[in-house]
Amino acid sequence: MSKKDRLKAQSQKQIRERREQEEEEREEREAARNRQSKSAKKLLNKTKYGRYGKEPWAFLFLRLLMLIPFAWSGIYYGLIVIFGTFGGYIVPQPPQWVGWTMLAGDILILAGIIIEYLKKHIPAFVFIAAGTGLYLKASQYFINYLSDRLDKVYVEEEIRGIDREYMKHHYPMAAVAVLELCILIWWIVLKILAAKRLKHERDTAPVKSVVE
Repeated sequence: MSKKDRLKAQSQKQIRERREQEEEEREEREAARNRQSKSAKKLLNKTKYGRYGKEPWAFLFLRLLMLIPFAWSGIYYGLIVIFGTFGGYIVPQPPQWVGWTMLAGDILILAGIIIEYLKKHIPAFVFIAAGTGLYLKASQYFINYLSDRLDKVYVEEEIRGIDREYMKHHYPMAAVAVLELCILIWWIVLKILAAKRLKHERDTAPVKSVVE
């Protein structure tokens, strides 16, 4: 083989080696991008509810717990007052606005609970807080109204404490707002912790992966 042929063969070999090296580097870069993509997806999931990207089971427990005071105060005793006010079945008779305010509170709280089951914590809290405020405002006026009238009108001894009984019936509604507040605070804490982990993992990621 002549010197020219040897140089040509050597040149072709170098070209093949360079192409093979470039192909290996391209595959490595592609693999690094895939790893980065999977890592980014995992980190994105973490920002939803924390370490495992899943909602804590306690959230479902708290949602179910909300239904108890709502059913007790809002549905059962709330409807008694609402229908009793509109129908004239309560003596002494409270003003009509008490029934409307309590009804509006019930509707807002129910809407907030439904929104919470859809995992929309902020709007759920807004609805539940507003509804609880209306419901308790109506309840407090109703209880104060009964207490004032009982002091002025003679009634039998066994029903003189009826205003305190109504407190036990209606005040538990506040527990719905408290439970929703617990969920909201917990969710915010998880979001903050997840964001800190995301920032830490990005800051400590390999330079090559960050550049690519």
